[in-house]
Amino acid sequence: MRRNLHRYYVYTVLSSLAFTWTTWFVFVDSRGGNPGWAESAFHLAILLGEVPTGVVADLLGRRRSMLIGLVLGAASFFGYGLIRDTLTACLMLGITGLSLTFISGADAALLYETAAALGGEDFARRATARASALQMMALAAAPVVAGWLAERHPAAPFFAHGAVNLLAAVVVWRMQEPPAPAAPAGRPEGPWAHTLAAPAFLRRHPGVLGMIAFAWVYEAAASMVSQFGQVYLPALGLSMLGAGVVFSAGRLLGAAGGWVAARLQGGGADRWLRWGPLGQAALILLAGLARTAGGGVALAVNEGVDGLVYP
Repeated sequence: MRRNLHRYYVYTVLSSLAFTWTTWFVFVDSRGGNPGWAESAFHLAILLGEVPTGVVADLLGRRRSMLIGLVLGAASFFGYGLIRDTLTACLMLGITGLSLTFISGADAALLYETAAALGGEDFARRATARASALQMMALAAAPVVAGWLAERHPAAPFFAHGAVNLLAAVVVWRMQEPPAPAAPAGRPEGPWAHTLAAPAFLRRHPGVLGMIAFAWVYEAAASMVSQFGQVYLPALGLSMLGAGVVFSAGRLLGAAGGWVAARLQGGGADRWLRWGPLGQAALILLAGLARTAGGGVALAVNEGVDGLVYP
């Protein structure tokens, strides 16, 4: 199991090298596709695939589910070179979204179960923190590398992402399926059971609906700003590499914001939830009015506040 844990850390770094995150919008647009429709296909695939792929993870195990997702994701990234219009863009991004549903939850559960088998719940929390730190470092480095690759060839970040996905699949292939802990009495088991239990929970806790609505709207706005930044920063005169540096700085500031948010308590957290989004709105407006340096700084600081509000 200890080798399992070390391999999981390697998987975390490889799977977090998302070279396509800061380049796909410009690439799809340059190939004649509509990025808005393509992103809708991506999120629709996640929405429709989350529960069925969760069943696959329950039936086949976390490791096999991750392997399916990684190989499917690699196939989609290699397929981005075939994008010629909106339809092919929607198809490729839809496959990418579906691949993430096979991995989502399965990798976190595999880490927790592996670490818990080695040293109990406290050790599992420490292992999760280490994996999160590695993930943040890889996510921060990826945009700079992606920008450099995109300047060599527009499709290079996608081929690199596909290759990294296959390397991650090899690492996962060598891992073992950890023993699953027994579920607490009375707790629903499996994704279908959780889905059926959700409406009853929301009826008992109506205030949660407000938080869910806030999360949906906030995430949609944050995603829109992030994707538009791929076009906006080059329009200000930055190269793809320069835009990657801005995105990397934003990731680092977002990680710092998340670290601070984890230590906020009571009134401090409440104040950030109230005033943080207003501060972000001001920063986004500033980014729209500023020139090259100011626009990049405003977008990067916005990511830092995002880490505080929505860690």
